[in-house]
Amino acid sequence: MQAPTSAVEFRPDIEGLRGIAILLVLLFHAGLPWTPGGFIGVDVFFVISGFLITGKLWRESQQPGGLSIAKFYAWRIRRLLPAALVAVALISLVGLLIAAPLDRSEVAADGAASALSIANMRFIGSVDYFAPTSSPSPFLHFWSLSVEEQFYLVWPALIVLLTWRGGSARRLIAALLIGVFASFALSMWLTDASPARAFYLLPTRVWQLGVGGLLALIGVMGTSRRAGALAWAGLAAVVVAGVALTAEMPYPGLAALLPTAGAVALLYGGAAPSGPARLLAAAPLRFLGKISYSLYLWHWPLLVLPLIFLERALTGVEIVASVAAAIGVSWLSWRFVEQPFRYGDRSRRATSWSAIRIGVAGILSVALFTQGLAAALPSSAVAVQPTPGPSGSPAPSPSGSPVASDGPITLPADLTPSLTSARDDEERLRGDGCLAFERVTTPPNCVYGVKGSAITIALVGDSHASHWFPAIEAVALERGWRLLTFVKVSCSFTSLVQRNLALKREYRECTTFNEATVARLNQIKPALTIIVNRRTFRPIDGDITSVLAGAALGEMVARLPGATVILVDTPDPGRDAPACLSKHPSDIRACIFTQDDADNREIGVAERVAATVSGAQLIDLTSEICGAWPCSPIAGSVLIYRDEDHMTETFSRSLAAPLGVEITKLLPR
Repeated sequence: MQAPTSAVEFRPDIEGLRGIAILLVLLFHAGLPWTPGGFIGVDVFFVISGFLITGKLWRESQQPGGLSIAKFYAWRIRRLLPAALVAVALISLVGLLIAAPLDRSEVAADGAASALSIANMRFIGSVDYFAPTSSPSPFLHFWSLSVEEQFYLVWPALIVLLTWRGGSARRLIAALLIGVFASFALSMWLTDASPARAFYLLPTRVWQLGVGGLLALIGVMGTSRRAGALAWAGLAAVVVAGVALTAEMPYPGLAALLPTAGAVALLYGGAAPSGPARLLAAAPLRFLGKISYSLYLWHWPLLVLPLIFLERALTGVEIVASVAAAIGVSWLSWRFVEQPFRYGDRSRRATSWSAIRIGVAGILSVALFTQGLAAALPSSAVAVQPTPGPSGSPAPSPSGSPVASDGPITLPADLTPSLTSARDDEERLRGDGCLAFERVTTPPNCVYGVKGSAITIALVGDSHASHWFPAIEAVALERGWRLLTFVKVSCSFTSLVQRNLALKREYRECTTFNEATVARLNQIKPALTIIVNRRTFRPIDGDITSVLAGAALGEMVARLPGATVILVDTPDPGRDAPACLSKHPSDIRACIFTQDDADNREIGVAERVAATVSGAQLIDLTSEICGAWPCSPIAGSVLIYRDEDHMTETFSRSLAAPLGVEITKLLPR
């Protein structure tokens, strides 16, 4: 079995550049502080791919008989599919065995989407690539592979169309130029309007694949000193991007120009004698470049699966061990999967259409395997069914704190809501369109309670104000009050300018929304306004103390008319409570949380400062949620949390009685 060594198809410096790209991605995913922008390694891969594949397609289009799309697809299948499908199957097997039962359907769906090359579209609305999470998808990295495969589903056909009857390279160059400029413009716009779509979607990444293709079509490789100097500048650009860019910057957008231009410069002059050719051809970089595809497939799951299994962040030693394991597994994948299918006699003898049929069958088989495996394992409905514990096993106390015990604490048999329905047990504001999302700047006109009442109360704040809505609505209905809501996701009611993690920029919409809220409330003049903010939020200028956050909240509250009350934010479990409980139904002590978890030592600090600054009253019902530390995610037989930090609608409504008592002190019947 021999790999081809044609100088047209192989350049040692490109293999080394692949090594740099995968190294940057690996260091970034390992969480090392030196390369906060290591995610740009994917951008470098896009440029390399566009350069190599477009060059190959163009050369074949100029051969007698022209470009065979079937032959191209067969080649892509032999090159990429075996290693990818083996990875998806094995990751699915391990991931589904160790995942929380409630997460199994998501893991299976992620695996199927990865096999079908639509992972990027699956993650658009559900996963922020940069957001830290206690249970990340082991298939998240497949988004970029999906982008490439989607591009190469259509690009060969366009080349055939544009080179019909002897079309010149100029047509392709013109087509690519149009595509590159349109894609870059779309990327710039969407990076501000919808960063997730800009990051994951093919149309906003075409320009990076396209510039590599343009370089291949121009067909001029620099060998002069000037080309060498340009290549060194390109290498510097890639390194600077990996070191200087961060996950909090809007991306791709304008920032993606730096690594993309750097990669183009390296492809142009990387082989020049005066360029970084010797550095790029260094054995360690070439080794990483040689196994880069398999290493990309395996490094992320081998960092994520241990985290899911251990249910905690990995230590430094564990991260190093995971990286070492990833390199070892990747070499095995390259040697025994990639190479035989790419260059093996049986593989090369197969006709194009037979390779395509086998490839399609493999894709469908693995996609069905992930779904079938999830179904074969105990389903979430069965796996989380509470089982009676040993005689005398204590149940969680009504306060939400577990009774001290040396024995296991089992999941209550009458848990409400059940774990399978917990994530849907949320206040109706979202479904009613009354929980404003990121792009909304005007508070929707939402009226609850007794709509014709002469007494109006208002609820103001972010999603943590929203999860108090069931309790507040119950109080309003009991007392015959009208209830208005002014709530917006990730939008704290504060005088500070905030940063939105999803939009990756100043949260201008939040500032406008808050100002509109103040104006509306000064027109309405409610008898009482209740304000709730999540304890942690991101000001544009960086982290601040709870005292300063409280002062900024107090400044806003002081601008409101009438009586005001600030509700102390709820304790934060810092993990997905239903998922944890589904994994440990026979002993839920694994799911309790302490004051050292999340930001629980800061409970009430900001709210007390805000009350002092604004003259507002303070209501603290923390003892009704967590009577003592450590705290349970269950109170009696009621599940407190539906996710990592929001209360279930059922539990929120159960707080109506104690909340009503406190509100009545401020606003008598």
